[in-house]
Amino acid sequence: MRDDELGSLAQFAAGHPRLSGLIAGLTHGLCLALAFPPIGLWGFVFLAPLPLVLLGHLTRRRSFLAAFWCGIGMAPWWLLGHIWVVRVSAFGLVPLVITLSACTGLAVYLGAFVQRRAAWMLACWPIIWVGCDFFRGAILADGYAWYFLAHPLAETSVLNWPAAILGTYAVTLLVTLPATACVLWLIHMRAAATSLTAVSAVWVLLGFVVDPWPSASRTLKVAVVQTNVPQDVKLDWSMTQRFDDLQAMRRLIIAAAQDGPDVIVLPESMCPGWTLDAESLELERQAGLFFEYQPADSPPWKMEVTTLADELIALQGALGIPIVIGGPGYEGLELRPDDDGFWWYEADKNFNSVFVIEDGRAPTKRYDKIALTPFGEYMPYIGAWPWLEHRLLGLGARGMSFGLDPGQSTAPLTVSLGEEGGEVVRLATPVCFEATRPAVCRRLVGPTGHADAMFNLTNDGWFGSWKPGKEHHLLTARWRCIELGVSMVRAANTGISCAIDQRGQVLASGALDIRTGERVESNREGVLLVDLPLTDGRTIYARIGDIVGWACLGVCAGLVALSAAAARSSRRGDRTPSEPEAR
Repeated sequence: MRDDELGSLAQFAAGHPRLSGLIAGLTHGLCLALAFPPIGLWGFVFLAPLPLVLLGHLTRRRSFLAAFWCGIGMAPWWLLGHIWVVRVSAFGLVPLVITLSACTGLAVYLGAFVQRRAAWMLACWPIIWVGCDFFRGAILADGYAWYFLAHPLAETSVLNWPAAILGTYAVTLLVTLPATACVLWLIHMRAAATSLTAVSAVWVLLGFVVDPWPSASRTLKVAVVQTNVPQDVKLDWSMTQRFDDLQAMRRLIIAAAQDGPDVIVLPESMCPGWTLDAESLELERQAGLFFEYQPADSPPWKMEVTTLADELIALQGALGIPIVIGGPGYEGLELRPDDDGFWWYEADKNFNSVFVIEDGRAPTKRYDKIALTPFGEYMPYIGAWPWLEHRLLGLGARGMSFGLDPGQSTAPLTVSLGEEGGEVVRLATPVCFEATRPAVCRRLVGPTGHADAMFNLTNDGWFGSWKPGKEHHLLTARWRCIELGVSMVRAANTGISCAIDQRGQVLASGALDIRTGERVESNREGVLLVDLPLTDGRTIYARIGDIVGWACLGVCAGLVALSAAAARSSRRGDRTPSEPEAR
């Protein structure tokens, strides 16, 4: 681009900040849509920052208007990526899109703001972008670490390898360098442009020789049961439907056991009973609770409320294979009858838990989800006022309730393989949204060999038939393997179940329909059998965590503070009265 063309572009952007911002936001969103699933042309992540970098530089004197309209231009992308939220909360979709669009606009504004006093500060744009990404991904509403520029690069270890050393935010930082270098070159800051280009070249070249992941030392044979219980059924899971779904699970579990796996895993919250642990089941038995089962073609009959859990436990005992499954957990559970003869489950704390069923006995081992899903299991900030939370739920999320508590322990679940005294495998079991949180999975896996593998139990019925949402969820989870050097199995209700190796590569995806033998992925039930590689070592990132994210956030805050101070000083200088002339 010639200097006169760049000057014309700068004149247009300065004179039309609204239109320039809108075009930049739309272009950035289009690049992301092409880079992420289902299209998956990951090379577009390198083009995606270019319109934003250029916009911030050209409109730095009118940056607020440009950034505001850039956020509006990003709204279609955020809306497309979260259209599934309508099924959960039509009211919640609008503020979510506004918040995410505002985060993009904030990054553009801050990147432009620091350039007002010195154009060379454009070279700091990657740091500002990552600082804003880290704020969104780890701090705002406890973090929403989806749709980062790095994420589509999960497909290529040549480019994603820095995540095993410095985390995903480091890869996002590197992705923004080429676009920043291009703009620096256009404005004749050739030294800075050359430096960023050299860093990018070293990043790519090292990718062909660096292998920061531990090698697999053994394998674990895992059978994944992919259930297909729609979310509208889960929200109002009647006892008749629970019993029918248990029969479907029985068939799948028996089919999964045919090839002799070491362990069978089912998705999040798939325990069909109200309790599963030994203490809670005993309370139900002592109360003599029962429910009325209504078959489709026969009269109703009474069934003990523990029947659902008892059948599952008995099935495990008959098969002799440990079962990992999600279900409700309690602390201080009490059963209280009311005047109408109904019993109410009241507990000091309620958890979204993962259980291990072994030896045909009610489980005593469980993991309680430590990081609840914002706006899905609790209300950030708003939850401090229960009356307001209740009103908002009634307005935009009928059928949902936020009665869960976060767990405290990060200890892995242990599964004994074979006969007594055999090998013991330690499992980190991030539940659903937890697999998208880098810091959470790092705590669960441990910096020095805490867990041998990750089992991600998830209910992706929330996405309904919107498969791209499930693909994005899976894509984000893959980065936990890349960062930590630990393999993962995903057991997903409604799909997509899969196995991921320690480099983030998908080993097997979908499930086998036990009736037709067809390989299925989404909104179908089936069984997936995989040999999951286990590693003994840990990556550098597992030891040091997100230092790049925190550093970029700190530097970003410092640059903004210095720029603001310089602007105030300049304004004070402009207002200082001139010295009187000497006589």
